[in-house]
Amino acid sequence: MKILHTADWHIGKQLHKYPLEEDHRLFLDWLGDLIEERRIDLLLVAGDVFDTAFPSSAALTLYYRFLQRLIGCRCRVVITGGNHDSPGVLNAPREILRHMDVRIVGCATDDCADSLLIFDDLNLAIAAVPYLRDVDLRRSVSGQSYDDRSEAIRQGIRQHYQRHLDLHQAQYRGLTLFGMGHLYVQGATVSDSEREIHAVGGLAAFSCDHFPEGFDYLALGHIHKPQKLSERVRYSGSPLPLSFSERHDPKYLLELTLESDKPVQVEVLPTPRLRELRTFTGSLDEVWESLQAFQAQGTLEALLELNVVEPTFDPQKSVRFDLLLREFEKADFRIIKPRLTFENRLKEADELFSVGTDIEDLTPREVFLRRLAAEQLDEPTQALLLEAFEELLTEVDEAHSFPPQT
Repeated sequence: MKILHTADWHIGKQLHKYPLEEDHRLFLDWLGDLIEERRIDLLLVAGDVFDTAFPSSAALTLYYRFLQRLIGCRCRVVITGGNHDSPGVLNAPREILRHMDVRIVGCATDDCADSLLIFDDLNLAIAAVPYLRDVDLRRSVSGQSYDDRSEAIRQGIRQHYQRHLDLHQAQYRGLTLFGMGHLYVQGATVSDSEREIHAVGGLAAFSCDHFPEGFDYLALGHIHKPQKLSERVRYSGSPLPLSFSERHDPKYLLELTLESDKPVQVEVLPTPRLRELRTFTGSLDEVWESLQAFQAQGTLEALLELNVVEPTFDPQKSVRFDLLLREFEKADFRIIKPRLTFENRLKEADELFSVGTDIEDLTPREVFLRRLAAEQLDEPTQALLLEAFEELLTEVDEAHSFPPQT
């Protein structure tokens, strides 16, 4: 039996306002071909299917078009919700999708039987654990310390997995048990696009050792850099580069092979590099020269980040920087993240963001993190403020995800 582990598709993602719709279309076409060619029995998608809680019609079309293509190819699908996903959006069509061999677990429920998925013909049980929000794990108690709250979250995550394991042991002991998850596990390396990952799981310093024993494999999502945390715990990473910091990261899917009385065999399947992401750093003259010599590669238009650094403030440098951007507007690449900084400029309150960075390009979490970094606060205080912000942000997201009934 062959299983594919993937996560963090982020369909609908825009890289500094540049849509990556074509990247996702080509990736999903490639994935469909791969599933047919390698005769995959089961596809696991461990969260963050979409980039936003309210995906565009174009993003939804790509998603449903891919699932439709799998009809008839004998590949089952399990999809869990991530922190970017709206549980309502994912769960809405799940009863219809069930008839297409697609199982959706958009959010945690009180009954773990809802997310322990049984595939008798594959001799497999899947603990399809989605992103666990703070409200799923514990309630704050007045007077609790930061360490107490962290321990409550850590134990809440462990107990959630333990309940699935107990049900498996009680009723399905003969089946191989896989787990899924969308969380930060201590020791994982993050990219610049994930610097804000200190939410549920992260603040609690949840580690591999906190997962209960009994799972044959844990397929994780949330971290975009693929990595092996232990023999049984792995992040597949995102299949596409989602930030310039990921441009050198390997991108792949994990093919898991199950054979009787043998450990899970894991094979890395690299995804195609569809688009080149490049960063040029240096003085204005150095960057200009590099752009003139640059030869773009890849199926799709190359996207560039410019970090121009000059030692002293000079208005003429700003004028020349604008001229540079106009000069290369019709090149066979696109500059989507230009930045000009002067080393001697004081970083005042209104300069928390580098020249060339539009606050509209940043998420609310990124804005808060930059503001927090500007304060001289000790680490526990920063952690408490960030935790409070995450709770407020989750409440706002959930309020938008579930509009009031009329």
